[in-house]
Amino acid sequence: MPKLTQSVVKSLTLAPGESQKFYMDDELTGFGVRVSPTKKVFYLQMRVGHKVMKRRLGEYGIKSVDQARKLALQMKAQLQSGVDPYAAKIKGVTNGTLAELFSEYTKDVEHKENTRISIERAKKKFCDVMGQAFKTKPNGRRFETVELVPVQLASWMKRRYRDITQDEVLARFDAISRMVPARKLGDKPAPITRTANQAFKYLQAAYNYVIRKHGLTKMGFENPVDILKTARRWSRINRRSSFLDTSQPSFVQWWKACEACESRVAGDYFLFTLLQGGRSIECATLKWGDIDFKKREVAYWDTKNGLDYVFPLTPLALTILGRRRKEKVNDFVFGYKESKTGRIPCPPQQAIKKIRRACGEHWSMHDLRRTFTTTMTSLNVHAFTIAYLMKHSPTITMTLSYAPPTKEQLLDALMRFEQYVSTRV
Repeated sequence: MPKLTQSVVKSLTLAPGESQKFYMDDELTGFGVRVSPTKKVFYLQMRVGHKVMKRRLGEYGIKSVDQARKLALQMKAQLQSGVDPYAAKIKGVTNGTLAELFSEYTKDVEHKENTRISIERAKKKFCDVMGQAFKTKPNGRRFETVELVPVQLASWMKRRYRDITQDEVLARFDAISRMVPARKLGDKPAPITRTANQAFKYLQAAYNYVIRKHGLTKMGFENPVDILKTARRWSRINRRSSFLDTSQPSFVQWWKACEACESRVAGDYFLFTLLQGGRSIECATLKWGDIDFKKREVAYWDTKNGLDYVFPLTPLALTILGRRRKEKVNDFVFGYKESKTGRIPCPPQQAIKKIRRACGEHWSMHDLRRTFTTTMTSLNVHAFTIAYLMKHSPTITMTLSYAPPTKEQLLDALMRFEQYVSTRV
């Protein structure tokens, strides 16, 4: 290969079937360019002792051949003298603390509001943690026979994230997955393994982002959280199946408790969420601009699967929205003056606890979606229509993506659900 010049590099191409090819300069040893279908990148490759080192110099077009050659000479001199500018750069990156790792991840990566809240909650598992935990991982059939012991874990947030080892990850995950929340300390205490899984999943994601962003794998840095998969430590999580049984008196008590709720906004929010089968965050963030009273429709934008939906409104849902419009406080349908966001908190735990005490049922916001689907199924509503109303991804079935339910079919399903619930309460 002749000396690399602007004209030579510009003329370099790939032969048919090639994915990439290296062309080396015959004047400066180790200096070359890698040609791929989309770009050309300058590299310096040389042996230092028993180790072959390869360093990226820049992309052709952004850097000229002369600039890349000059940089290669400088870097070659540094490597021969035992100084690796790339290693110094990486060392500076990996000197960051775990708090800075999370900060970089949440700042650079776009997340939905609920995910941001979950990440902030997960970070607490890596601060100072104190509480009670099972001495050994419990068997679900004999929680009462397992001894509880005090657990105290030191904070990792101020530690350099490159110093956290796989053994430490295993030990902390094991301890947190055995911990029992204060509210669960009773006759039959039970750990919440789902919380431990989620916290370490977010930690793993933050590590993965920084590793890829800064190319830390080239320096032999690995994600310490990956050991949980290798050691098969991730806790097995059973899918939740709880719902409000609309055939039982407890459902009537739940409905009446919502209607009599001290917070009228919360009561209407619970009922509307049930009638629409909506996700709690999607209903909580509804704005008046999303409601069309003339067409009797509600729009949900940028839902969990990334799609937009427009659903018809039933008479009872319109009545609830009418009440909210009369007591309108801001642009949110379920506006809340006391909330920092201007809308009802998601979930509104204080109101949920009051409803639980009033009806004697332990329920969560997501139970309302399961109640919606269970009741719809009992009413023989088509599964495709239910899936669409639940805003599930159409990739579950190609038929749903080709032939979504019509507005009339959606309204018929929602009306059947509303009429059934009305006869119960």
